[in-house]
Amino acid sequence: MFVIILGGVSGSFLTCMLYRVPRGIPLSNPPSYCPSCNTKLKGIDLIPVVSYLMFGRKCHYCEAPVSSRYCIIELLSIFIFTVAYVMVGAQVALLPALILSINLMFAVGLWIESRLVASKVLLFSIIVTYVLVISWR
Repeated sequence: MFVIILGGVSGSFLTCMLYRVPRGIPLSNPPSYCPSCNTKLKGIDLIPVVSYLMFGRKCHYCEAPVSSRYCIIELLSIFIFTVAYVMVGAQVALLPALILSINLMFAVGLWIESRLVASKVLLFSIIVTYVLVISWR
């Protein structure tokens, strides 16, 4: 259950990064907000997958449609984290596998959405992969 929750939260943060990084918006400030009405989102609005479905795929405040990509990325993240857990198990090697997964999802998502190549993210992912391979020996 922990891996599923971690996957959802990571996917939610990933969608935030994919929205903010190409636009040059800092990740920490301002807090999460609706891009349509600029209302600061509350905790109930930020529950991965659940909020999206609970509010009918619309903003809780202005009822503007919310892109399905948010839910898709969160579900994909949950799936990938679950697969990593099944493959690696509850051991130290799981952490680099999860870090690698979220970094590669970010790099691919950034390229798909804005055709930007996140070279620092890819370099970090290569290092994590190297550490992961060494730890499995």
